[in-house]
Formats: sequence, C-alpha cells, structure tokens
Amino acid sequence: MAYRNEDNQAAVLADFAKLGHVVIGQRVIRACSYELLFAYLVAVVANINFSNGRFSILLALVSTRTVGYTVASYLVGLAVLLVHAQLFQTTRSPHSSHFPKLQRLLRSPTSTGTAIGAYVAMSCFMMVVHGRMFGGHTTRMWLYPEGSYGPPQLNPAWLASWVLATMLGCCYGAQLIMNERLQLSFPAVEQSRVYALKDRLPGGFSQALGFTFGVLWKFWVGYLVLGWFIYRSVSGVLARVITTSSYGMSNPLFSLSGLAFWLLSGTLTALTWELTHRMFEIVATGPTLINELSPDRNACLLNGLKHTDNQLIQHLAYQELYRLTMFDAEKRKELLTDIDRPAGTMWRQVSEQCMGVIKTATDQLRAQNPTKESKASGSPKLPANLATVPVQTRAGGAPMKDILLQNRKAGQAPALAPAPAPAPARPAVAAQDLFGPEAQGLEKYVLTTLRDTLLQSPVGQHILMRSLCARSTTALSNFQLQVWAVRSLMRLVECSIKEDSFGVVQKDIALVLSTLFAYLAELERGVASHSDSMGSGDYTVQTTNRQALAMIQVVRNSLYTFTTSFYVYLEALKLPQDLSRQLQLFANFQA
Repeated sequence: MAYRNEDNQAAVLADFAKLGHVVIGQRVIRACSYELLFAYLVAVVANINFSNGRFSILLALVSTRTVGYTVASYLVGLAVLLVHAQLFQTTRSPHSSHFPKLQRLLRSPTSTGTAIGAYVAMSCFMMVVHGRMFGGHTTRMWLYPEGSYGPPQLNPAWLASWVLATMLGCCYGAQLIMNERLQLSFPAVEQSRVYALKDRLPGGFSQALGFTFGVLWKFWVGYLVLGWFIYRSVSGVLARVITTSSYGMSNPLFSLSGLAFWLLSGTLTALTWELTHRMFEIVATGPTLINELSPDRNACLLNGLKHTDNQLIQHLAYQELYRLTMFDAEKRKELLTDIDRPAGTMWRQVSEQCMGVIKTATDQLRAQNPTKESKASGSPKLPANLATVPVQTRAGGAPMKDILLQNRKAGQAPALAPAPAPAPARPAVAAQDLFGPEAQGLEKYVLTTLRDTLLQSPVGQHILMRSLCARSTTALSNFQLQVWAVRSLMRLVECSIKEDSFGVVQKDIALVLSTLFAYLAELERGVASHSDSMGSGDYTVQTTNRQALAMIQVVRNSLYTFTTSFYVYLEALKLPQDLSRQLQLFANFQA
C-alpha cells in the first residue's frame, strides 16, 4: 500500500523532479571527483620517460610536471563536463535525409557552434601546455638558421601546430554531434560504475589514438594541397608588418620530432576528452532509487513518469519503473495493490503513462506509413490531348468572374492561354520529400540546395539513390523509453496472476493487448514499406531500420511471455474476437 500521512500532507515529498535534480547534482559533483583521478592518470602517462629505466613509471607518479599537467588536464575535463551537461540528449534526433550526419550538424546551429568552439578552445589550451612541456623547437614561433644573424623567420611548424589544434577541436566537436555521441546510453541492467568503466577504458584509449591518427593524415593531405601556400602568404604579410624573413630555411615541419610531438599532443588531448565523455555517460545514467527518497514512493514515481519538461528526469523515472517491475517483487506487488488513490488505482495511472508512450509512437508510425489506398489515390491525370488552361485569379486587377461577365456581354469568348511547354522530366528522387517536416530553417535550405546540386549529374543521382538506407523513423527517436514502457507494462500484466490481489489488471488486459497489437502492426508495416531492395544482379541491400526491427522483437517477446504466463487462462479472459485471433498465433508459436 502507499505510504500516506493524512495529518501532515506538507511533509510528504512526492516530487520526482525535485528529487531527481538533487540526485543529478550529486552525480555531477561525483563526476568532478572522478575527473581528478582521470586527469592524474593522463598526467602520469604524459610524463613517463623511458630513459629513466625501471623507475620511469615511479618517477612519473611523483614528478612536479605530473602535478602541473594534472591541473591542466583537470581544467579541461571540467570544461568537457560543463559542455556535456548543457548539450546532452536522451532521445535520438530524427532525420529523414539522405545525409544524416550533415542534417544532425545543421539541426541546432547553436549547439553545434558551442560544441566546436569549446573543443577548439580546449585543444589550443592543451597545445600551449604540451608546447611548454615537450614541444621543443616545434612550438617556437621564430626560427634562427645556423650561421645567420639576419631577421627571424616564421616557424612553419609553429603555425602548423595551431592549425592542427584547431582542426583537432573542430573534428572532435563535429563528430560528437554527427555521430550522436552526446546522446546518453542507459544501461539495461544495474552494474557498478567501476565495472562499467573497466570495459570502456580500452575503447577510450583506442578511440583517442585512432581519432588522432585520422586527424593527422587529413591535416597532411590538406597541408600538401594548400598548407604551403597559406604559410607563404602568412609569412609575406608578417614580413610587411615587422622585420622578418618570408621563408624558413631550416624547416622542422617534416622532422620526426615534430610528428612525434603532434601525435603525442593530439592523443593526450583526445584521451582526456574521451575518458571524460565516457565517465559522464556512466555517472549520469546510472540507476538510482530516487523514489525511495520520498515517503510516498509510488506517487513520486508516477510524478516522474509524467514529467516531460526534462528528458533525463523522465528517463530516470522509466528506468526505475523497469527495474522495479523486473527485479523487485515486493515493490511491484505494492504498486499493484495501491488502490486508494483519488485519481484511480496506481496500476491504472502507470499503465496510462506507458500506453501513452506506445500510442504516441503508433500514431507517428501511422502518419509516416501511408496506406496503400492513399498511395494509389492522388490527383487525377488529364488526357494527353487535352490542353491545359492555367487558372488565374486576377487579370489587370479585376476578378476573373468580372472579366468573364464582360466578355459574355460583348459576345466574345474568353481567350484561352496557349498550353505551356511540357517541363523536362526530373528524376523520381527529386519529387520525394527527403527531409521531412522536422527539417526547417538553415537545415532545410542547405539540404535542399545539396539535393538540387546532386541532381544535376548522373553521379549525384546515383549517390542519392544509394543513400536511401540512411533514412530513419521519427517514431523511434525515444527508442529506449518505448522499450522500458513495453517491458514494464507487460511485466506488470504477467505478474498480475499471482500478485494482483484486487483484480485491477485483468479488466484492462484487452486494452493493453489491443494497444500492443496496433503498435506491432504499424512497426511491421513500416519495415515492409522501407524494405525496397536495391542493388544489381543477385545482391540486394536491405534498407529497413534497425531500431524498428529491434522494437518488433521486444513487442513479440513480451506477447510470447504473456501468452506463456496466461496460457491456461486465455479462454477465461473472454477477449474480443480479433484479439483472440491474433493471440492464437502466439499461442501456436507462429507469430
């Protein structure tokens, strides 16, 4: 039963949002303490000097340079935490473009600019720190050739270091947005933070090293094409402003020491970013018993399920509901037997929230998957030999009905305009709405311009046709929320056989099943409509959505579990005929 205190209602704290914000604040503080450990780890790695022999790691642990680098790395880590706390997402950004990464980059120019600008600033800061520590002649601004006491020469390696730092920050910030890495991934089961982080540390090291290698080779390709001309131009401008030479005679740009410095600096910077990113993701999404902090924990949980102002709060509430229904029999039974609520039983209110998520996704799928009749119906085609008369609403400032009346009085027939020349045929892909209603503003303009440009050449048309598999479904943007809603709802129904003492679930089973069957039908229809094969010869390319297929399996597994649990009582439920027919397929294991 619910924990209620009629004498002191003000003392009952049942606001999941307020408690959730307190918990999130505690997690951020905990993340800052964890970040100090990561900063020290990166500092030790940066200061290992193998020339010290067997004591190289021990000396790196207590070196004063390690302390200084720890402070710098910690400041960068705090900046990363601040950026991620402002820009994180819990749902995927829906797109219907043939270029999803570009569309994500254009979706929110403010977030994209903030991420890229912040990472460029952090990259330049770390370049200064690394230059002070082990940059050597690579990060000196001026060159003084041996035996020459003339004017100083601009160091091309110094200029390249800043270009590389800027490119490193731009690429990392852009890939966070394009690959949706700012979207938080919630764990399916409860596990310790140390265990979760242990599995991600090797991936963080490899990701940082691979990212730095990728940026370096892209930088060298750009340098070989444009870099030398840019360097000569900058040197020429500086030569006019101050007394310098416009050409560096001893050029360290191609030295091994310069390459080693850039690789080490980029890897350490990317490693700091990567470890902080993975740590924030683990700490922010870890399961916490927020509803346990309230005396009325059922009402507190329901308040969180209804909270739509903050996506993270709502996800934490559904995460708690999923954990409660799956692994906590005592609290699950307490939820099912909580029937003395003014707004209805707790089962009714929780099931309405879960079914609301499912019904919203069903309606979105139904809108995105037009029926065959609507596809076949359209504007009727005119016969080819019928001249087309353009409809004009005004002519010379007078309405068309007035002009027709004047012509009738004068005994003249209205003049018909000549039939326009037939427009040249455009490819079928040009008539498609490639971007959907969610694309607006700058995003819509850039993507439309890109599409029209590609349509001008056969190669561009081929790129458009081959990239159909990049399209996604808007209804599955909150995929994790739908998974939790389906599994939690059906788990409560499944356990109601033994734990529902008052029979509050049995009368709603038909409504729950009809909601799930409608959702499953739209998912299967959506997959079928997007499964047009592409390719040549005997090979075909499947263009269905992975999340839609995964969601179909989630719904089917839930229905099979229900059928197995209620197998003996299916006939006693007296379901409508259409539901019985569909459920019979699951009873026969033919669905």
